[in-house]
Amino acid sequence: MNETVFICPNCGMKMNKKEYCFHCGYMSNGNTIDPKKINASLLELYLDTDYNKIIRNNNWPIAGLFGPIYILSRGFYIPGLILTIIDMAISIAFMLFNHAYLFYYMVVFLNFLYMLFNRLVWGSIGNIIYLKLLEGKLKRFKKMHPHNYKLKLQNRYRLQKKSFLLQYIIFGVICIIIFFMIRAKIYNYLGLI
Repeated sequence: MNETVFICPNCGMKMNKKEYCFHCGYMSNGNTIDPKKINASLLELYLDTDYNKIIRNNNWPIAGLFGPIYILSRGFYIPGLILTIIDMAISIAFMLFNHAYLFYYMVVFLNFLYMLFNRLVWGSIGNIIYLKLLEGKLKRFKKMHPHNYKLKLQNRYRLQKKSFLLQYIIFGVICIIIFFMIRAKIYNYLGLI
């Protein structure tokens, strides 16, 4: 049987497939892909340099500080919004319970401990939730773009990464304003203010 052998126009090595060269990463569409990433997982391709940081949870302070807003600003708007609403509801319920049954200084102390505990929990689970959501999204993306998903994945995260800080600020400010507005209305209604 005659198998067609493709020669890479970039480096001259034999190519097993016409799609890309395993030696230099040249792709048939003229672009190049990092040869180290040819066998990389979808998460490694997408997260690029942030892969190890997120897998090892080295960015836990960011996930902890922003809590569910971390998920929201990473492009998972519906799950992030649901988690934000749940987080706000639990926080308000805890604060209301404290105000109803405890003295003022104890309330301030317990609210501080709760917020610290809440942020530590989000710091430990924020990346886990993000990675689980991201795996599903990347699998769907691979099904939609079976031939050139590797190059598209690398480019998508680079574009999205530029807007993370802006999204953190916008969503953070909006959520803080909503939280304090709801809290003030409930406190006024119950006569706690």
